[in-house]
Amino acid sequence: MTKLSNLLRTSCLASAVVVAFSSGTLGFAHAEEISIGAEANQSTELVFYSGNLGQVSQKRSSRLSQGTSILALEDVSPHLILDSLFLDGKGLRIREQRLDQEILSPQRLLEASLGKTITVVKTNPETGEETSLKAEVLAVREGLVLRIGNQIETSIPGRLVYDSVPNGLRSGPALLAVVESKKAGEQDLQLTYLTGGLDWRVTYVAELNPKGTKLALKAMATLTNQTGVDFEQAKIRLVAGDVKRVRESPGPRATMMTLEQDTGSYAKSMPQRRSVSDRDVYTLPEKVNIGGVETKQVTLLENNAVDVQKRFRFQQLVQPYGGNDDTGRQQAEIVLKSTNTKAKGLGQALPEGTLRVYQQGKGEASSIFMGEDAMQAVPVGEEVELVIGSANQVTGRGKQISYEKLSRTSYQLTQAITLSNSGDKSVSVDVVGHLPGNWKILEESENHVKESSRKVVWTIDVPAKGKKTFDYKLRVSHE
Repeated sequence: MTKLSNLLRTSCLASAVVVAFSSGTLGFAHAEEISIGAEANQSTELVFYSGNLGQVSQKRSSRLSQGTSILALEDVSPHLILDSLFLDGKGLRIREQRLDQEILSPQRLLEASLGKTITVVKTNPETGEETSLKAEVLAVREGLVLRIGNQIETSIPGRLVYDSVPNGLRSGPALLAVVESKKAGEQDLQLTYLTGGLDWRVTYVAELNPKGTKLALKAMATLTNQTGVDFEQAKIRLVAGDVKRVRESPGPRATMMTLEQDTGSYAKSMPQRRSVSDRDVYTLPEKVNIGGVETKQVTLLENNAVDVQKRFRFQQLVQPYGGNDDTGRQQAEIVLKSTNTKAKGLGQALPEGTLRVYQQGKGEASSIFMGEDAMQAVPVGEEVELVIGSANQVTGRGKQISYEKLSRTSYQLTQAITLSNSGDKSVSVDVVGHLPGNWKILEESENHVKESSRKVVWTIDVPAKGKKTFDYKLRVSHE
């Protein structure tokens, strides 16, 4: 049987025996339980997906007995998706498995002591002297009821002391598996499962040079672990894009962040990107320690010389409908454009994320925040376009000069658009028009470019501290 067949067999078995485990384990009451904790880890790999999903793969080594035994694999995620689990080992047959979440707590300790005797320690408030009394736990669910000597107590008369931890209670979640081993001795176990509580996202920080032609770009991958399990010396892979899931796995939000950056030569320590089944997968160059409630950032890419074009754009000045007499004064969008190629300083797939842009003024010591935009994933070779805010020095206004209804379904109009630039440099401005129905521009003082069946663009140069006006005459038919 192939390894893949073994994995599929084991995974299917996990789903089939979950319900039977709670009663079926009774038949193995005398089987030896072997605890396998984090100290048995030989290697750990974490695969982070977006949308609160991760994959944990660990190789753990333990001495097993021949025949039937119960493995208690501790330090597993409480958000483990049991149906995704497979446990594999040479000469090992998995008969049953379940996630045991009977966690040790004061309430569970008390419930497990029902019908048993515990110790109540009373302290004299004046002398501090302690007195120990034996008490039988009669009831817990509706409130604590104790028998102390010949009296029944309905409240806790002192500090409760237990002789031992009852069977079945653990300090953390554990995967319990009933296994059969062909031989005794040291055995390597491969444990792999999906879990909620692991997530990653990308944030971009960029600084635009004073001329607006070069961008110093850094992408940071934010890794979040909210499983409550510490992972040490873990190999990390990050999978870009969404994976189809039947349902979401719940997980808590991040509460702590630390920042890890390599301040040395980043060229040798950048994550390596590979394409796996039509997805971009980034492998971090070094192993990572990440705590059970922790968020870390690692550098995903860095380039100090990305070629960009800084453009100004209007998308609401062109009003190709009757009744829109005056648009009022509008501010231009500030748009940054580039192409995801090596020639432009990029050349690798860019995951989706928030990009924040700063710009340093000429002669200024520090940069100021210009704006941010949500960037969609950009494959290699595709254009990058970011709208980072509006420019108060570049404004525009549109006025309808004439409007004539030609028939029930057609009309024509003339609109004049005035662009103003109060800055000390000339600018190039794109005026975008989204036109309805069957349209035709009959006249225009500046030439347009047709970008699609209903989209046209006028590119106008506006002088420093000056204005520029152009007009067009449009015919529209809805026949």
